[in-house]
This record gives sequence, structure tokens and C-alpha cells, in this order.
Amino acid sequence: MFGRRRRVVPVAPVTPPPVPELSDAQVLELLHTQIAHLVGAQGQWTLVPRSSDDTDVIFHGLKAHQIAASLAAVLRTETAVLRGEVTAEPTALPFTPGPISVWAEPERPAVQAAAPATSVALPRFSAAVPDSALDHARLVA
Repeated sequence: MFGRRRRVVPVAPVTPPPVPELSDAQVLELLHTQIAHLVGAQGQWTLVPRSSDDTDVIFHGLKAHQIAASLAAVLRTETAVLRGEVTAEPTALPFTPGPISVWAEPERPAVQAAAPATSVALPRFSAAVPDSALDHARLVA
């Protein structure tokens, strides 16, 4: 308004710092170490040339997947260490589970001293039992 223009202050573009990456030599060393651990001279597996009667395709596919997954995990871990990222390992059981079984005889609270017993007068039904029968007990077989 009235000839005034808003002047935009030039802002310098913010460039993020370069993300550290593994060099080719570091990647080669990591992959060589991991493969040597799997199939090297002291590795878990041995390599033999494939023959024409080899039909174990599923095993070879699974083993190739396992090797690729372990190599990717090594690269991911080393890259995170290089960048300074902290990855916490998950805990297996963060809580204490309850017991599966319960003791058959649970502990009972200590019995307090009983108060002196007071006699309670029960009503007598004169039509059902005569007074003379109450004086003498008798067993009938």
C-alpha cells in the first residue's frame, strides 16, 4: 500500500552435512570377511563344483538368501556405526510372566486367638422329640 513493497530478505540455502558412507575398500573388506566366515578356509560351509545330477534347488536358493541377508545386515550395521546411529537390541521379555501353576495348598493367614465360645440357645420342637429322649442317647442298628 502507498508504494511500499515487501522486501524479502535473501536466505542462504541450508545444506545438510554430508552423510558418511563406507568407502569401496571398506565394503570389500566387510564382504570378504563375512564370506570368509561362511565359506572360507575356516568357514561353516565348503564349496564344491556343481554336477549335472545336482537337483537341490530349494536348498541352494535358501542358502543364497541367507548369505545375502547376512551381508546386508553387516553393511547396515557398519553404516550405522559410521554415522553414529545407536540401535538398541530388543529385549526378549520386558515383563515377568506369572506362574503357570498355583500351589495346591495356599498359605493361610495365622489364626487369631478365638474368642470364648458363647452358648447359643437353639429352639426345641416339643412335638418332634420328647424331653426324655434327649436325656438318653440310644443307638439303633
